[in-house]
Amino acid sequence: MKKSLLVFGLLAFFSAFGAPAPKVAVVAQEPGYYTALSKHIVRWLGGQKIASALATPATLGKSLANAKLAFLVGCDDPGESEMRTLADYCRRGGKLVVFYSASPKLAALMGVKVLGYKAADYPGQWSRMDFRVTFPEGTPAAIRQTSTVLKRAVPLKGKGRIMATWSDRTGRNTGDAAWISTAHGYWMTHILTADGDEDLKARFLGALTGAVAPELWSYAAYKARQAKEVAETRRLALAQKPRAGEIHAVWDHSGCGLYPGDWPRTIRLLKESHVTDLFVNMGGAGFAHYASDVLPRSKTFDQEGDQLKACLAAAKGSGIRVHAWLLCFNATRATPARLEIFRKKGWRLKTADGKLSEYLDPSNEEVRKYLLRAISEIRGRYAVQGIHLDFVRWYERSARPANAALYISKFVAEARLMVRRPVWLTTAVLGKYPSCVAAVGQDWDAWLRANLVDYAVPMDYAESTSQFVSYLRQHAANRSHARKILVGIGVTANESRLSARQVIEQLSLVRRYGLPGAALFDLDTTLEKNILPYLKMGIW
Repeated sequence: MKKSLLVFGLLAFFSAFGAPAPKVAVVAQEPGYYTALSKHIVRWLGGQKIASALATPATLGKSLANAKLAFLVGCDDPGESEMRTLADYCRRGGKLVVFYSASPKLAALMGVKVLGYKAADYPGQWSRMDFRVTFPEGTPAAIRQTSTVLKRAVPLKGKGRIMATWSDRTGRNTGDAAWISTAHGYWMTHILTADGDEDLKARFLGALTGAVAPELWSYAAYKARQAKEVAETRRLALAQKPRAGEIHAVWDHSGCGLYPGDWPRTIRLLKESHVTDLFVNMGGAGFAHYASDVLPRSKTFDQEGDQLKACLAAAKGSGIRVHAWLLCFNATRATPARLEIFRKKGWRLKTADGKLSEYLDPSNEEVRKYLLRAISEIRGRYAVQGIHLDFVRWYERSARPANAALYISKFVAEARLMVRRPVWLTTAVLGKYPSCVAAVGQDWDAWLRANLVDYAVPMDYAESTSQFVSYLRQHAANRSHARKILVGIGVTANESRLSARQVIEQLSLVRRYGLPGAALFDLDTTLEKNILPYLKMGIW
């Protein structure tokens, strides 16, 4: 975060004193979802040593004045003024990279025909982009990404060509265009998300930039940097030593493993990587990926089957402990129909300004009983080694009583009665203690004192070493409590994105402060390809 602020601050400084503006602009159509996606593009470009400026439609003209390349994110309905600016930009030789648009006007400018919105017909229908071309230089052969919706498009005759098509998780080509190249730039039928092959996405953005502005990126320089980084990381990894009895945990947010439909393959990878514990996201207030009669069964369950049963079967005999991860007072993944049921029951929290939220009320006894029934159901039906509770807290924007923390602590105590040892009860918690008590009613230090949980797992997601160390010092201050704290490390979290070197350094610090282990967020392609191979060389 500090690095990002520094970059934006320098850009503002240079602009104020007349230095050249960045030659790459990233235009987010609105300040919410598309801005978050645009920041990933800025981050990926930054990793390729390419400076870019984040812009909005209101600043479009100014942002494009000196730009050679502009990324348009979510530009679905550009107005007449925007279209004139974009058309003028293209006439001047500027190139556009358009993501996830259904605008006929923008499509016509780019030499593309839009075919409309389409949702996937089956799980994993669009799981990989396979490139038909080797240009621009540095374009990968394939990039993994799971997309569930497209705004389909094809090039107009004589105006462009399909660069890449989508394949499903089995490798079958679906025939749907993923990327199109035209005289005015490039068009993607979805958006580049922060899952799948992030390193290849960054490289591809570098290649697109290098094709337009060779002075900003070259494949030769990229390969040289990569080779140096790999060599340095490998030396660091090989210098580490494992420690017997240490806990090496991983969170799986998808609940389907790294390879949906193939839990044995996921477990083999984790075992080879010396992972000891898997927190697998199996349910929450509004969904269940397992055969629940308490929580509403999810679309994943309907299409893919019982994920908890499949995970446990694959993990049997592997030595990996499986913990069912439950999102407690968070109903954001519930269907609209289920949210309406919660509203009628009076379960949903209101924000401080009176608006209805998608979070449930911890002070409502029926809500707590509902969640406790789900915990009891899992314990009765599945031989899990642990229950992992997340969102065991109040919604930070909600109105709440003065004794808010008591209701959360009461729920944890009741959950402990359901989860008898030797089965573990663990909780994902906010790292900033004691401020989290006032902020969200999460008094996890009290849970440790009362021996209610086997481990607290503070989400100490930080890129800054000093910030991370400040968390560790606090955790290690009480030696009896320190033995019950697993440190959450944000490898691919919203708050932090870490390289293998950074992960090794943070794991070394966890060990230095005498804590029993760590949990890595999240089980994804980045962890598989860029992190775990180095960890198993030494520190794990």
